[in-house]
Amino acid sequence: MGEICLQECSPAMLVVLITPPPVDEEGRKDYAKSLYGEKAMQSPERTNEMAGVYARQCVELAKDLGIRSIDLWSKMQGTDGWQKKFLSDGLHLTSEGNAVVHEEVVRVFSEAWLSAADMPYDFPHHSEIDGKNPDKAFLQKCL
Repeated sequence: MGEICLQECSPAMLVVLITPPPVDEEGRKDYAKSLYGEKAMQSPERTNEMAGVYARQCVELAKDLGIRSIDLWSKMQGTDGWQKKFLSDGLHLTSEGNAVVHEEVVRVFSEAWLSAADMPYDFPHHSEIDGKNPDKAFLQKCL
């Protein structure tokens, strides 16, 4: 977005870093096999180990910056059967996985004394953003 600082446009903005969810490597392999048969990848393109590295760095960065974070990677793995419960293909979230994200975002908002239902929109709706010139929609809101 160039030189525009989003917090200048919305000083009350709550910045929250969210880690990636875990990766179910076996689920990724099974999903690929269901699509491509035996020609499918032998090892997943993403690993839970690397998702964990990224998640830990995300949480650490949030602490360093003094902002809030949501550790989906750890949270989801605390549930038995998380692989199928929260991930549809070993990577993408199921409705239950999305519910965890929602619950965690609402929790962080509540801790900051914010109510999602009562919050105004400071930035344009995604339908108002031109993918070829996204800055334009934000400049109109900020100037």
